[in-house]
Amino acid sequence: MPRADLPTRLSPEQADALWARQAALQAEAAEVLAQLDLLACASRLGVPEQIGSAASGLMVWRDLDLGVRCRAPGAREVFTALLPALAHPGVLEVHYREETGERSPSGRPQDQRHYLVLRYRAPAGDVWKIDISVWRSDAPRAQLESTRRLRDLDPELRQAILWIKDVWSRRPEYPEQIGGVDIYAAVIEHGVRTPADFCAHLAARSAAEGA
Repeated sequence: MPRADLPTRLSPEQADALWARQAALQAEAAEVLAQLDLLACASRLGVPEQIGSAASGLMVWRDLDLGVRCRAPGAREVFTALLPALAHPGVLEVHYREETGERSPSGRPQDQRHYLVLRYRAPAGDVWKIDISVWRSDAPRAQLESTRRLRDLDPELRQAILWIKDVWSRRPEYPEQIGGVDIYAAVIEHGVRTPADFCAHLAARSAAEGA
């Protein structure tokens, strides 16, 4: 989508529609957690923490993130605890990656985890992506505090984030190449307020990285 095609103004009616959809998605997310009994399953391993947009109230698509702080569980222990959710008839796919030892996503020992991605079809027919990070440490995680900060942001900033996420979520590079973290940083740290601003910000960032 060229920059010229990106919106520069959000009408009150469009803003209301964005927030209404966000609220509806957040309510659906709570239902999905209950349908899979995910928090109860995760509690068998350690301390479950709902993070991401469903917790911060900045949802634009059906995506749930759950972190579980534990004391070095093994793969068998993880699957045994989560089995009631994984075996739910609505679960279409389960992808698992052991990111322990040298496969830690950051390379640091404290970031070792068992990582699962579920595709779940809710009773209404909508498919959800559910990311579960079972950390091999029970130390506090930065993601929870980041989620709280986003939830407590000034309403103007939250609306800018929601608007840009809504536009970008329809693009093929979202969320793997350009995701929520990029949008949060652009709005909070660089004064970006519109999808057109964000496009210009990405172009400037790319130019700086290539210099």
